[in-house]
Amino acid sequence: MIIAGAGGHALELLDILISEGKTEGLCFFDEVNPGDLFQGKYPILHKEEEIAKAFLEDPKFILGTGNPKVRYQFYQRFTSLGGLLHSVKGRGIVFSNFSTDNEADIFNLCFIGANTQIGKGCLINTGAQIHHEVVIGEFSEINPGAVLLGKAQIGSFCSIGANATILPKVKIGNNVTVAAGAVVIEDVLDGVQVAIGYRC
Repeated sequence: MIIAGAGGHALELLDILISEGKTEGLCFFDEVNPGDLFQGKYPILHKEEEIAKAFLEDPKFILGTGNPKVRYQFYQRFTSLGGLLHSVKGRGIVFSNFSTDNEADIFNLCFIGANTQIGKGCLINTGAQIHHEVVIGEFSEINPGAVLLGKAQIGSFCSIGANATILPKVKIGNNVTVAAGAVVIEDVLDGVQVAIGYRC
């Protein structure tokens, strides 16, 4: 299995995989930085030819970066090379029986409430809370400690900052960035950057 990325996010991802005993045959991909081993142990691939060869033995890959646009770029590249997206579920997750996640990564200690819908390629990072009937589009990043309250809607390619709060029924468009600690009380249009204390 290949981790697409070899930075800080990949470190946290590796801890989850180690705790689950899922490191056999694990390697990482990094085409920017030199080096042959990640954490002194796991091989690093640097070229697409190496990825395609690895996929002949195991086609699974995990998105090892948090940035929504980079996650999507890796998804497109790796699937075009024959890869199959594999999602990660950390420990201590509370996940409602009435919710769905379509190939989303959900890290440790998250809460996923009833009737939520989480799109493909999303990252729900450590300690985030996704409450009842929240809908999240594809390849969005919900950072550590963020709270999305009932019936909020988040578009695709969004980044919701650490410890931000999205109030109930608020609708956030696509490609929106919400600052860490912000409290969003009203709907947000596509492409907006939301600062702390944001108000439309």
